[in-house]
Amino acid sequence: MESFSILLSSSVLAALIAAIVSLRTNERNIQIKNVTQERAKWRNDMRNLADSLIKATRAGNFQDVGFHCSQLALNVNPFDPEDIAIIQVVELLATAEDKDMQVKEFTERMALLLKHDWERAKREARPWFFRGSEPRRIPYAEFKGECVTAHPSKSSRRTSLALFLPFVTLSFSAGIIFFLAVGLTEPFQTLVKIFNDSNTNKSIGAWVQFIFWSVVCGSLWSAAYLWFKGSEKRFLEIWFEIKS
Repeated sequence: MESFSILLSSSVLAALIAAIVSLRTNERNIQIKNVTQERAKWRNDMRNLADSLIKATRAGNFQDVGFHCSQLALNVNPFDPEDIAIIQVVELLATAEDKDMQVKEFTERMALLLKHDWERAKREARPWFFRGSEPRRIPYAEFKGECVTAHPSKSSRRTSLALFLPFVTLSFSAGIIFFLAVGLTEPFQTLVKIFNDSNTNKSIGAWVQFIFWSVVCGSLWSAAYLWFKGSEKRFLEIWFEIKS
């Protein structure tokens, strides 16, 4: 009985939680090092490749243009329509009558590709509860349409209305956290003192109930906190979007 009580003591549970957090942190660091950093190198290589392509086109060196086009094709997704379109634009650089317009289209398509990958990298670097949905890659046709038909005032009005839901969820989750803090702090302080008192005998059933309610209340607190932080992040994103 005594050994079982020691096993379930708060110090052992804290050590287990610390071990789990440490394991997750190490896995996260490995992912950032092996994936995020490699993608940063890829973006830098793509910028250099685009710069070399534009310089070769300006100089009329279409042999180098063909070589860089082959290198570009090896670094993009051969099944993605937008990536295929980039290669097609580069292939027309040598024969296009208006090379300035062709270079401009190539530059814009590359900018959209790099912007999308940068947004994906930022999302993957965040904690999982802050990531949100996968960033959407804007098609080039839609990008050109937005450049012509965008209406900032209408967009701002729509964004202002979008603030309402994050504000409601932010307030609701803050209320839950406040309730848990006020209602559960004193009772659990008393329970922790009782279960850490070696002079008081506790049955196995009492330990099980203590652990169960600790996990339940801790999970509620964690869920409310993550909900609060997610709502706060979304609210601030929309707020700064309006201000900009």
